[in-house]
Amino acid sequence: MGESGRYRLRRAAGLCWLLDMQQSGAKSAGVVSLNETGAFIWEQYMRLQSEEAVAEAVSACFSIPREESLEDVRQFLAQLKRQGLEL
Repeated sequence: MGESGRYRLRRAAGLCWLLDMQQSGAKSAGVVSLNETGAFIWEQYMRLQSEEAVAEAVSACFSIPREESLEDVRQFLAQLKRQGLEL
């Protein structure tokens, strides 16, 4: 889980990171480190493909209000885009 056609989520020794499997060398995000919450959001987004649906999953998993989780999901995905990931 946590894989798209381009990116792979990897875990080892308590660390999580995304690998760009189509790195061209020109403009690449390279390796993006994630914490466990970020990895959870990534996995849910790859499965559900909807910010709103991911926010529901985050809200249920972490017992936080849906509005708060939606803002967190949006900020997280925006940060990945700023780091060069194509979602």
